[in-house]
Amino acid sequence: MMNLNHKIFMALGAAAVFSFCPVGTNAPAASYIGAASCEAATPAVKAWDFSKDAGQWAFVGGWQYSGDATTAWDAADGGRLKVSVDFSDDKDQSWSEVKLSDGAVTNATPIQVGAGVSQVSFDITYDASQIKGDAALKAKVYGSSVKGDVVIDQPVDDLGLGSAKTVSGNMKKAHVRVILEDKVTDNIGHLEISLVGYMLGYKGDIYLDNIQLK
Repeated sequence: MMNLNHKIFMALGAAAVFSFCPVGTNAPAASYIGAASCEAATPAVKAWDFSKDAGQWAFVGGWQYSGDATTAWDAADGGRLKVSVDFSDDKDQSWSEVKLSDGAVTNATPIQVGAGVSQVSFDITYDASQIKGDAALKAKVYGSSVKGDVVIDQPVDDLGLGSAKTVSGNMKKAHVRVILEDKVTDNIGHLEISLVGYMLGYKGDIYLDNIQLK
């Protein structure tokens, strides 16, 4: 029979294992926020580190979003994608979406998924002072196959911004890991990562970096 001390040891051991990759509160979105070591064992199928330029990433449209948005390369932090947004006229919307996509990913030049893609991760840096009251910054990942089938359509309600680290002034940075509800086994001909405002009046820059599909 297992004695009490052994039970306590086992419980502490289990807690230590799970503490490396805490899970976000939104189960349907399966948003995970964890250290890079949690993902190191899995090689990336596709990665963008923006170390030299922004590539062909661009604002490709919105949903319930009336502002403009632009993308540019920013040299800070080793290079990153700067997204300038304006949610100020959409702060009464529960889901206002700024869609971003890499124009180099097409049906003619798709992401070759190999054995499959089961997660998407990225770093996000944002101005925490612009997220006030009940407002929230969320995200969405969307992708379609070369056949035109939707293979990813996943909202991410919890980016884990409560665990974000201050990098300077009001700017904070978080690492987001999204476990997909269904593993993608078809080559991806179109991919979008959307910044989503919930009752959000954010106007300014948000930065993305280290986008990876695994």
